[in-house]
Order: sequence, then C-alpha cells, then structure tokens
Amino acid sequence: MRKLLTETNDQLVAAVMKMTMLLSTVMSVLLLLSAQCAFAQRAGQDVDSVAQLRTALEQGGFAVHAGVISTVDWAGMYCRGDREDAGYVNKAPYLMIQVPSSADPASTVENFKLRPDEAIVLIGPTPPPVKYYGFNAFLATRFYPDEPPGTQRRWLVATLGDAINNATIKTTGPSPFGTPVVIIFTPDRGTDARIRAVLQRQGYPPALVNTMVLPSSILNLGESDTADELTLKMRIGMAEEGKKEILEAYVRDAGTAVKVLRVTPTTVATARPFPVPPLRVRGTGQSEMELTNKVEQLRAGIIAANPGMRATDILSMPVGYEGYDYIQRRTAPGADSRDNVFLAAGYIPQFGSNQRVALATDEFLVVYGVNHVATGKASYASVNIYASEFAKLSIGQVFHDKFPNTAAPYMPSGDAAVSLLYAVKASRNCGGEPNCIPLRVDDCPVLELQDNTALGFFFRMYLEPATRVGAAMQEIVYDRAIKFSPRRD
Repeated sequence: MRKLLTETNDQLVAAVMKMTMLLSTVMSVLLLLSAQCAFAQRAGQDVDSVAQLRTALEQGGFAVHAGVISTVDWAGMYCRGDREDAGYVNKAPYLMIQVPSSADPASTVENFKLRPDEAIVLIGPTPPPVKYYGFNAFLATRFYPDEPPGTQRRWLVATLGDAINNATIKTTGPSPFGTPVVIIFTPDRGTDARIRAVLQRQGYPPALVNTMVLPSSILNLGESDTADELTLKMRIGMAEEGKKEILEAYVRDAGTAVKVLRVTPTTVATARPFPVPPLRVRGTGQSEMELTNKVEQLRAGIIAANPGMRATDILSMPVGYEGYDYIQRRTAPGADSRDNVFLAAGYIPQFGSNQRVALATDEFLVVYGVNHVATGKASYASVNIYASEFAKLSIGQVFHDKFPNTAAPYMPSGDAAVSLLYAVKASRNCGGEPNCIPLRVDDCPVLELQDNTALGFFFRMYLEPATRVGAAMQEIVYDRAIKFSPRRD
C-alpha cells in the first residue's frame, strides 16, 4: 500500500510539474502575442504613432518628409494608352515606393537623389503569407560625362546588393508575414545609429529594425545634376493557398498601412559610410544536372505525342543575373534581383534573346523543363509569355502550383523523375483543354493578338530556401519551349 501511495504521489507531482510548465509556456506565448499586437498598433498601423515618431526625429535633429506607397498597374496603364509599354510585368498591380524629392519635398518621385547622410525609412506590416517578398534598392539612372550629349544620363535599374526578403527580414513575430517592421535605407552608419536610437525611445523593438545599406563607395551621392538617381521597389510573389484575397487587400491598402519617411540631418556631420555589405552566396554545390537527360526524354515524349506537327525548339538564356555586373558594363538589367534567376527566350531583344516566335491560331506551344520548386532550387516559379515586340505585355502565365503531374503523359509510366518535371501547353485556342495556358488579350484596345505578333518568354524562379538568395545559374537546368505547327508538305 505504501508503495502504491508513493507511486501515486510521484505521478501527481509529475502532473503538476507538467501543468506548471504548460501554463508557463502559454503565458509566455500570450505575453509575446500581446506585445506584438500592441506594437502593431504603434508601428505602421497607428497614424498617431508615426506622427509621434516624426516629431521625435525632428526633435533629434532631422528634417522629415513623408513619401507614399502607391499601387501601379503598368499593364492597365499601357492598355489605356498611358504608357509606352507594360514593362514585362506579371498581370498584377505592383507597389511603387515614392520618395519625397530633394528639390521639392512636397512632391514624391519614383527615382530620387540622396545626400550621403540621408535615409529613407519604411514602417508598417509585411505582406500576408506569400511564397516570396523582397525589398530592393536600385541604381535607377547614372550620369556618364564621357558619353555623347543627350545620352549622358542612362537608365539602369540595377540592384545594389541583396534584397531584404521573407527569409532574411528581422521581425519579432513567429512568422515574417503580416508583422510590423522598420527598414532603414541609408549609406551612413551615423545616421542609421541616430534613427535607431530614436526608434527605440519611441518603443520600436530593435529586433524588428532592418538596415539596407546604400553603398556609397559604388554610388555618386548628392543633389547635383550629375548625381545618381536611386529607386526602391517591393516584389511580392504568389499568395499562399487561400490567401489571395488577403494579399489583394494588402496591396490595395499599402498606401495607408505602410509609411515612407525621408529623413535628413539638419546639421551636416562627418560622414561615416557603411562598407559594401558582403553578398549572400548563390549555390549549394548540388545541381539539377542529374535531370538533363530526363529533360531530353521529356522533350522527345512531347514531340512524339504530337505526330504530324513540325516542332521548333525555343531555348532560354539567363539574363539580369547580377546588378553589379550590369553597372560596370553600363548596361540596363531592367530591375534584376539577386533573389531570382531570370531566363529569357523567344523575342526579347532588350535582353539579347532574338529568336523570333509568333503563333497562328492553328499552332501551339509547350513550355517544359525542371520544376525548380520540386528540386528545392526555388520557393516559387512562374512562366510568362509576352507580346514582346512593342507591348511587353503578358498574355499568359502559369505558376509552379500547376506543374505537378503535367509531365506524366510524356514520360514512361512509373518514372520517378515525373515529380521533378513539368510540361504545360499554351495556345490561342485552349477551349476546355486542361493543362493549357490561354494566350489572349483582355480589355486592351491598343493591342490585338495576331498571327505575326512576336512572342517572348520569361521564366522566373525566386529564393532557394537553403541559401536565402536566388539559385546559382550553373546549378539550374534551363527551362525551354517547343512551338508546334501543322506540316504543310
């Protein structure tokens, strides 16, 4: 009996200890969530808190002017005749970070000049759950005095190092999505430190303050006519399943939820420039090359499945790989990203892809290759087909969530490689055919898709999870396409 009582007592003590630990854990989580909720109201969601921060910065020796984030639909603007082209964007609105102009702080601009001691500060919530988001700083334009008059200022839009993305951003929450953050874009360590001190005094936890260095040793900073122009951009990838409406609401409301401040010291101090930050290293050493012959087998299967048709191969090439490379060559990468590998194919002459491709109503395409998300080389991937010669408008797109099992009809039954491959048809006449991207122009009176409309392709693959940056191009098996035409002979 004594033994039984002892065992029972031990069990009760153990149960009480477990309950105590559980309650402690629950209380810790509740306190953390409470703190995050309170801060969410202060940082970026509460207008008064940002106004208080602005006052504190002004009292700390800064002039502060407000910018704005606006929703820009380049495709819609092109179709209304308000833009020369749609700029090779996806068929979705984009967020544009507009900064107060140094010449006239009352007006905001996309491309801006910056003194060596200034900063741009973003405050607000991150996007809801998506496959990818990233904040980038770009060298927008540069003045080259040795170029002929009239061509001395060149458009570049080349990245200045790594993005701050959903895998690297500093937050206080358990997730990088839908959580308050602060991002300071500045060339100067002194300015960064002073802003951080003000933020902390205002109740912004240091754990959620991020700094993106604008490397002064690369840039020609200042407000002169020959100074560089910079631009800041935010990319957002596809929403997680069931979160599309939440993402649409975030994009719609970003102009009020996310605050932009231009912060300028009122007294010029000795410059303390940041060094150029080290780059995250692309690549793991593990490549997709093991699948090379499987992709060739897939190609053969696709051609065999379409007898009586003439097959024309369309090969892709990497473009926009590293902004620093393009800056040194005075060449525009067109808003590259180190978080991505861009592949271009077909007719996109601005990026060196000059294979002219057009599609009649009785012709079709098959895009195919390795599913880079399935191999672990990307967090999300997409294929866009553009009317590329003049419009640069997407007329069809597909994301990696539609890739599974699409290669199965063209590969031997039971082939394990099927789960790592994809093959998707694209046509002007999909009808009700499954696994087919309809190529069409909707609500765009300035463009009519015709048999001779030049087509270009962009394959995008963002953020290798293992490295938190884009994959190394030498570790990727490039995506491809085949054009099928009826034989006339």
